[in-house]
Amino acid sequence: MRILNDISIGKRLFIIGAGSLIGLVLVILLAINQLDSSLTKSFQARTKQAVDIAYSQLDHYEAEQRAGRMSQADAQAAAKKVVGSMRFGERDYFFILDTDHIMVMHPVKPEKVGKSTYDTKDAVGAYHFREMVKVAAEQGAGFVSYEYEMPDGKGVKSKISYVRAFKPWGWVVATGVFDEEIQAAVHDAEIKLGMAALVIVLVLVAAVLFVSRSITLPLGAITGRMRGLAGGDTAAAIPGAGRKDEIGAMAGALEVFRQNAEAKVHAEAAKAAADADQQAIVLLLSEKLQAMSEGDLTSSITTAVPPAYGSLRDNFNKALENLRELISVLSEATKSIEGGSTEISAASDDLARRTESNAASLEQTSAALQQMNDRLRSSADAADRTVGFTQEAIGIVDSGRTTATEATSAMDRVSESARGIDNVIEGLDKIAFQTRVLAMNAAVEAGRAGEAGRGFAVVADLVSALAMRAEEEARRAREQLTTTQADIVVAVDSVKKVDAALANITASVSQVHEFIEVVAIDNRAQSSAISEIATAVGVMDHSTQQNAAMVEQTSAAARNLAGEVSGLTRQAARFKVGPGRTASAASVRTPKASRPATVARPAPTIAVGSEEWASF
Repeated sequence: MRILNDISIGKRLFIIGAGSLIGLVLVILLAINQLDSSLTKSFQARTKQAVDIAYSQLDHYEAEQRAGRMSQADAQAAAKKVVGSMRFGERDYFFILDTDHIMVMHPVKPEKVGKSTYDTKDAVGAYHFREMVKVAAEQGAGFVSYEYEMPDGKGVKSKISYVRAFKPWGWVVATGVFDEEIQAAVHDAEIKLGMAALVIVLVLVAAVLFVSRSITLPLGAITGRMRGLAGGDTAAAIPGAGRKDEIGAMAGALEVFRQNAEAKVHAEAAKAAADADQQAIVLLLSEKLQAMSEGDLTSSITTAVPPAYGSLRDNFNKALENLRELISVLSEATKSIEGGSTEISAASDDLARRTESNAASLEQTSAALQQMNDRLRSSADAADRTVGFTQEAIGIVDSGRTTATEATSAMDRVSESARGIDNVIEGLDKIAFQTRVLAMNAAVEAGRAGEAGRGFAVVADLVSALAMRAEEEARRAREQLTTTQADIVVAVDSVKKVDAALANITASVSQVHEFIEVVAIDNRAQSSAISEIATAVGVMDHSTQQNAAMVEQTSAAARNLAGEVSGLTRQAARFKVGPGRTASAASVRTPKASRPATVARPAPTIAVGSEEWASF
């Protein structure tokens, strides 16, 4: 915006017109670009529609073939004839390829019919027929651009073809248009658009010149009149004052300036007289204010002043009288405040000392309670561990009793087994006896047999001796078994005694367990109570410390207040409030006797005893 401040209004209007022209040119260029694109799409759409018409003819004859009314060869021949005769535009035609790149029909170049176009190139060496077949095979239909060499050496022109595959016969029907047709249409549209733009430009230039002159000429006249008014010419009329536009508003404002200039000349004379009176009043007030600054509050204005400043004199005198009264009252109040602040300071110091003593006592009490709490917790933890140990001992004793019971049962089973063994030994004894009897009978029979039974007699003797030995071993086993049974009975009695002793131990340990558990519960309860007491004492200690801090702050504030009041008293003594009197003399009074400070008691070393709590 600052750049425009140095540019005249005419140039600004010219910039607006130039910007409009540039914008118009840009719009025209954009329109030409859009027109080119639209016309190209239009020609492509027209070409596609033409191929669709030719495709419909192929579709018609293929339907005749499917209906059986024509053979494939007849249908294809009829279709080629019809499509070859079709034209659109001035000289545009259709031609047909197959998917093997063989020219099926070409109305303009019949010599290419039946020949392969696979190796045929356009004017720039591109295989455009291959591209046509590829687009038709892959996309079904599409556009192909290439450079077409005109016959008879008339040059090369860009051409765009639209191809569409006819799958039932394996054909590709195509046609194309030259780009010069599209460009000709675009060029014609550009000429028309340019002529319209030229007319718009001329009209716009004329409008800018007209509007610029209608603004700059009246502004020039007003500018010249403003310079004259600045030079002191207030008689000449203001040009353009009757206009209804912005220039007329400027002229009206300038007319107001002219009228104000005339009024200013008349006002300057009156102002000179008023300045003289004002100067006299300023000097008088300066003298009085100088006296006030030196502490003299009795210097009222008693001289005559101009009527316009009579209220100022009265207000000054009234304010000075109020100030005298205020200083007198303030001096008296400061004396009273000074005495009260001194008493507050002394009382606060005494209270601070007592509060600090109480805080120290509470802190020691809290520490002692904390130690008691720690010991009770340690005792409770030891009792808990003892309870655990007694519980383990009870478990061990119960396990021993179970083992003793199992041993008793095992010994009973051994005793029963011993009785069974005794029965077995008795049976063996009987068997040995019968064997010995049989051996004796065999010996008798061998003796009867004589010499022939001598061998049997020897065997009978051996069997008899073996039977006697078996009887002896059975007797010894029975004696040993009897001794074992007696020992088992003694062992069973001993195990039962051990079980009874373990039962007594279990009962005793259970009683110890219950006692220690009660002790642990009592210790925990006492620890909880001591913790609550310690917490309460800690809270009291914290509150007492806060109170001590606040008392210290109060004491400091009281001392500060006393200092401030003393300073205020000294400042008030500087003022003179009457003939021969100062503010301090006017407020002299008998001060109240200060209350004697309370003698602080020494702080106790331990926060116990009724006297310490009473002092708290």
